[in-house]
Amino acid sequence: MPGKKKQFLRYVLKNRAIPSQNRRRVGQSLILLSVFIFFIFLINFAIIIGTDRKFGVNLSEAAKRVYQQEVTVQAKRGTIYDRTGYPIAQDSTTYTVYAIIDKEYLSAQKEILYVEESQFDKVADIFHEFLGMEKDYVLNQLRMPNVNQTYFGVRGKNITYGTMSAISEAAKAANIKGISFSTSPGRLYTNGIFASHFIGLAQLKDNDDGSQSLHGNTGVEAALNSILSGQDGKIIYEKDSYGRIIPGTETIQTEPVDGKDVYTTLSADLQRSLENNMEVFYSQKTKGVYANATLISAKTGEILATTQRPTFDPDTKEGINKEMDWQATLYQGHFEPGSTMKVMTLAAAIDNKTFNPNEYYTNNTYQLADAKINDWTVNAGRDPETLTFANGFALSSNVGMTMLEQRMGDAKWLSYLSKFRFGYPTRFGMNSETGGIFPADNIVTIAMSSFGQGISVTNTQMLRSFTAIGNHGVMLQPKFISGIYDANTESARVSQPEIMGKPVSADAADQTLNYMVTVGTDPRYGTLYSKDSGPVIQVDGYNVAVKSGTAEIAKAPEDGGGYMEGANDTINSVVAMIPAEDPEFIMYVTVQQPQEWSFLAWQDIVNPVLKEAMVLKDSLNLTGVSPVLANVTAETEYKLPNIMDENPGLIADELRRNLVQPVILGNGSKIKKVSREIGSNVRANQQILLLTDSFEEVPDMYGWTKSNLEKFADWTNIEIEMDGDGNKVVDQSIAMGTSLKETKKITITLGE
Repeated sequence: MPGKKKQFLRYVLKNRAIPSQNRRRVGQSLILLSVFIFFIFLINFAIIIGTDRKFGVNLSEAAKRVYQQEVTVQAKRGTIYDRTGYPIAQDSTTYTVYAIIDKEYLSAQKEILYVEESQFDKVADIFHEFLGMEKDYVLNQLRMPNVNQTYFGVRGKNITYGTMSAISEAAKAANIKGISFSTSPGRLYTNGIFASHFIGLAQLKDNDDGSQSLHGNTGVEAALNSILSGQDGKIIYEKDSYGRIIPGTETIQTEPVDGKDVYTTLSADLQRSLENNMEVFYSQKTKGVYANATLISAKTGEILATTQRPTFDPDTKEGINKEMDWQATLYQGHFEPGSTMKVMTLAAAIDNKTFNPNEYYTNNTYQLADAKINDWTVNAGRDPETLTFANGFALSSNVGMTMLEQRMGDAKWLSYLSKFRFGYPTRFGMNSETGGIFPADNIVTIAMSSFGQGISVTNTQMLRSFTAIGNHGVMLQPKFISGIYDANTESARVSQPEIMGKPVSADAADQTLNYMVTVGTDPRYGTLYSKDSGPVIQVDGYNVAVKSGTAEIAKAPEDGGGYMEGANDTINSVVAMIPAEDPEFIMYVTVQQPQEWSFLAWQDIVNPVLKEAMVLKDSLNLTGVSPVLANVTAETEYKLPNIMDENPGLIADELRRNLVQPVILGNGSKIKKVSREIGSNVRANQQILLLTDSFEEVPDMYGWTKSNLEKFADWTNIEIEMDGDGNKVVDQSIAMGTSLKETKKITITLGE
């Protein structure tokens, strides 16, 4: 053992250096270590400089979070106005209430700034009074453990300024210091029930950056959301070492762009009148399941007032519940229209020269294949009678209309339905519009469509077809936008009427109006004439063209098909045009499954609204530019987006929202050609052609511009010969619906 110890010591001491040598060696090692560490830092620094990242973290962004704060600047959402500039929906500030319950929350002078437990009951009383909260709920929220502050659910949000002020005053009077409010952008609907389903709602939506902004959920608010919403801005603030924003250090990263203001075609005065009278008609007189009423301008297609029931108050939210139907019955949901369709049947028969007003027939059962068609009078127990066809229209004879349809022939009648554009959505700019259903391909259903059964429509489709009768045969597109104003550029786009074709001649339309007058004035046959009080629909000093309808309601296929059989299972409707000689207004009202019914109920809603319309006619400025936008000289640009291969119907909606007038050629699912260059500026009311991937028949060219005729000729290789002076088509030698393959030449008559 001693020997090994000596060997170990010799080994350890063999290379021992003197102290100076050891110091030199340690110094050299330290120099090498320092150089190595320096190079590690240098390489690491180079990597950081080159990639701006470390351990997967973006260092610049991390620094910004420490020393900078990005704040979203809310863009002002555009205001929705009536046609005269009266506000319908506008931006506001809403408030969310919360209570501070942190007992450490004191002022610098040690003043209590939280809600004390002794004050909980009083807070519950205040919230119950002003917000309708249950007191137990408020107390439970205030007694929540391990929280610094507490909120109060849905009822504690979207509080108006007035309610917020009232709560603050009540809390101050009770010496409660811990009640506070946070602010949020809100939408103010000051008119209560006012075309509520049509205008819709805009509500708060959470953004990716944690901010909130208003987003249209339903109605006009949703359809025009991209126009109304604008673009939020961004501001960067510097922060001190404590994370506090340093005043005066703001840098605008993105300027906010406020949304555009939309001037609707609605008249506030007529809308209020319609709402008040609808309440009487729906709630007191008929008590139906649904009801809809709309008033439009016969000369422009503008929707002047529209409402439905049930409805809701967008300000108080009264009427909104889980069972509420959000469907806008003006353009969503289709139904069989019943005898109001006979207006179009009569006009078509007159236009086709198969209507002889003085020819007699007996309104007995009409046998068609395996179906029996009866008049309502026969079903009601009255004996068949001999009528002229003019009498038959006044009496709303199904047999008479069926005979007229049979004389026209199925193909001809279906061509008239196509000219009136039934079976296709109006695409007037709203979302999720229903298309309706064209009659099935069998002789019974086609014949039934002549009196409004076997065909399904929407309110807007019926209104569109009625404009042809009230406007000398020229059919107009329903419109709800009067103009769009962009305050950012002090420019506007202003709407003008849009022609959709000419289904019948001016003479046929005018004669139809005359026969509609007899529906309300013929004391023997008129279905809207009361033996006790005379015409049901009347406005002193004016003749009114009218037609009523009663349609059965089809069962769903899963319920076995056929029609409902209950005594009240009908859709009752009426159309009225005033003055009958040259209509200014068209009103259409429907009520589904009325629990109480008398045809006299129409006078409670139609008469006062038509009277009000005639009184206000001159102030509505129906044929001119909205007075609010009349002095705006600059037109807002609209660059045509890339719409190739897109759905033509959806694009037509989008174009009309920007006041462009699309003409869809064919019924394909994709757009293959456009008459304007993609990316070019399209002026307001400019007519553009959209060629789809299925285009086989000659269209109705009435109202087309000369430039679009030339484009059509280029696309189809059909020779177009133009006669007459003017800039628009007023007649064509080849009928709508003719095969394009069989068409080599079309002679066009031009006019104004």
